[in-house]
Amino acid sequence: MITIRRFAEGDHDDVVALIQGVMSKEFSQDAYAYPTADLDAINETYGGLGEAFFVAIDGKKVVGTVGIKKEDDRIAFLRRMFVSPDYRGQKIGSKLVQRALQFCEEVGYEEFVFRTTSRMTQAIELCKRNGFVQRAKIQLGPIELFKFVRALHPLNK
Repeated sequence: MITIRRFAEGDHDDVVALIQGVMSKEFSQDAYAYPTADLDAINETYGGLGEAFFVAIDGKKVVGTVGIKKEDDRIAFLRRMFVSPDYRGQKIGSKLVQRALQFCEEVGYEEFVFRTTSRMTQAIELCKRNGFVQRAKIQLGPIELFKFVRALHPLNK
C-alpha cells in the first residue's frame, strides 16, 4: 500500500536516487534547466515556514516525491514532482499533487505554480487534470519551459 508522508532525513538517499535516476534516463537534455543543489539539504531547502517535501512510500521504498517552496505569502511553487517509472499508472502522482494542494490551502496560499519543460508530458497532463492552467511559455535555449498556475481556496482567509 502506498502512503504519502512528510520527508524524513532517512529518505534522503532514496529521494536523490529516484530524482536523479528519472532525470538522467528520461530528461538528460533538460538537466541544466533543473539544478540539483536543493537535494543536498532537503530539510533545509523545504523546511521553512509554508514549505514542505512529501514522499510516496511503498513499504520502506520511496516511489514518489513532491516539494512545496514558498515564493511569497500568496504564491507557492510545486517542485520535484517525480514518480518511479515502475509505479506510474497507479495515481501516485495525483495523490502527491492532492497532498501538496491540501498543504498549500492549509497554509493560506492563493496560487500554486508549476514550471516544467515541454518534454515532461506526463507531469503536464497530471497538472492539467488537477486544475492547473498554462499561463506562460518561455524558450530557454533548446528547451521550452511552461508555467502552469492553479488558483487555491485558502482555508485561513
